[in-house]
Amino acid sequence: MVQHVESPEFEETEIERSETGVRVVKSLLFLVIYQVVETVLTALVVFSLIFALVTKSPPSPRVRRFANRVLAYGYRMGRYLTYNDERAPFPFDEFPEEIEP
Repeated sequence: MVQHVESPEFEETEIERSETGVRVVKSLLFLVIYQVVETVLTALVVFSLIFALVTKSPPSPRVRRFANRVLAYGYRMGRYLTYNDERAPFPFDEFPEEIEP
């Protein structure tokens, strides 16, 4: 049996079925986008490692900022998909800024 633990940061509210239907469609879209984001992050990691091996220096700040924003986007999607954030991420909101620049 699963017990519900009340937490001050999470309010127990009832969700309309129409809202749930829209959220299901958006969530399916974000699950596909999440796979693309994982692929982009994999490519960035491989590029960064090869670049560091060849040049003996880290990738440029532009590459690192882009990677940081992609990570922030994946984080926002994860929060939306797990009901920890009600705002749907990009393309329904602004693309997130860097986390810890």
